[in-house]
Formats: sequence, C-alpha cells, structure tokens
Amino acid sequence: MYKGFIVVLMVSIFSVMGSSISFGLVPQASAADSNMAQVQLILKKLRSSTVNMKDFDELEEAGMDKKDVDRLRNAMKQKIKQMTNDAVDLIRVL
Repeated sequence: MYKGFIVVLMVSIFSVMGSSISFGLVPQASAADSNMAQVQLILKKLRSSTVNMKDFDELEEAGMDKKDVDRLRNAMKQKIKQMTNDAVDLIRVL
C-alpha cells in the first residue's frame, strides 16, 4: 500500500515537472488563442499541483521520513512557482 502510494505520487509529480510550454512564434491571429489555451493548461496543472500538496502530509503520516517529504514538498513548491510565473507571463502577453 505504502509503496503503491509513493509510486502514484511520484508519477503525478514527474508528469507535472516533465511538462513544458513552448513559446514559439505564431501568427498574430492565432497567437492569442494559443496563449489562452496555454494559460488554461497551466491553471489546470496549478490546481492539480496544489491539491497534490496535501498528499505530502499523508505521506508523512504514513511514516515516510520527514526529510524526504520536505524535499518532495520543496520540489513541488518550486514547480508551482515556475508555473505561476509562466502563467503571469502569458497573461501579460494577452
């Protein structure tokens, strides 16, 4: 049970961390649509990531070492901060 929970958590973390957004040159007419779609995707991932932060508390309660939980929590906080910055940049472009 414990190992399965960790595997699911790690897969969700790496799926969020592995995603990237490309900022290519797009014709002006579809650039706004593309940027809006990217903003919506980032916001969706942000919501998912913030919900996943609660899982770290459950890991700690399940007996995972506090040091390891803190490392996972810090990595997720950094990724959330990066996604927030990306969303703000895209919103400014709109």
